[in-house]
Amino acid sequence: MRTYSSKLLLFGEHVLLLGASALAIPLHRFSASWQHGGRPLPADIMAKLRLFANSTCLGNISHLDAGLFAAELENGLSLQSNIPVGYGLGSSGTLCAAVYDRYCSEKTDDLSALKSVFSAMESFFHGSSSGIDPLTSYLDQPLLIRNKSGVSVARQSAWNLQPYMFLLDTGLPRQTGPLVNWFLEQSRPGGLLGSVLDNYLQAHEQTVEAWLSAKYEPFFDSLNAVSRLQLEYFTPMVPASMRELWEAGLDTGKYSLKICGAGGGGFMLGFCKNPDDIAGLNDRFPLIANL
Repeated sequence: MRTYSSKLLLFGEHVLLLGASALAIPLHRFSASWQHGGRPLPADIMAKLRLFANSTCLGNISHLDAGLFAAELENGLSLQSNIPVGYGLGSSGTLCAAVYDRYCSEKTDDLSALKSVFSAMESFFHGSSSGIDPLTSYLDQPLLIRNKSGVSVARQSAWNLQPYMFLLDTGLPRQTGPLVNWFLEQSRPGGLLGSVLDNYLQAHEQTVEAWLSAKYEPFFDSLNAVSRLQLEYFTPMVPASMRELWEAGLDTGKYSLKICGAGGGGFMLGFCKNPDDIAGLNDRFPLIANL
């Protein structure tokens, strides 16, 4: 039985909506797979799955047998997953990828068409969706997004020395919708982000390009700029409990943090040069290393 990985948006949170580049990768540490006779799902999750199976978001997908999905749910099929919900790792996207893979009889391999299909499916959970999360899980490959709709399999140069990645668990729930709305509102002329948005977008694009071309020092230089601007201006996305630790990493040069997905809670994504430099972080927040 196939396993469907979670996704990690390395770069592009929120600014993807403005047409900036984004890079998403499959994260195999967390995944899901179909099982018959597995542990029963909680009643609220089963209710949500039933609604999804009978939704127009699913019913309108060509060649997808939503009726079979609904019937198999009632007969004990479940998607067993260790992907935390609301943590920025694409739990709903993984579900959409698994449903499409299992129940669509005529699948497309066109990336733009797949992105549109997954966008329509995942809109059930978020009201709107780029489709990137389920597409990353479905293809199980890193994806590069340009200008909102242009998507391709990312071509990554080999690192001579690769940055060390980790996740910090804030222990806080968060909702994507309000944070997206805040970002879009503050990005308009006269908004709080208006004065720094050009600088932020420039640093962001430099970070993406440095990562893809495996330029170690330029990557950290541009990442630090992104991290500091997020700390100073993306106030709702950086939990108050993280701010001191976030700033300490920048000031000491030991690590850099950035928001993961929508931000505001769930995981925060970190990068460092030496894993020994983050050993003490686990005393403050649960740390997941070796990504």
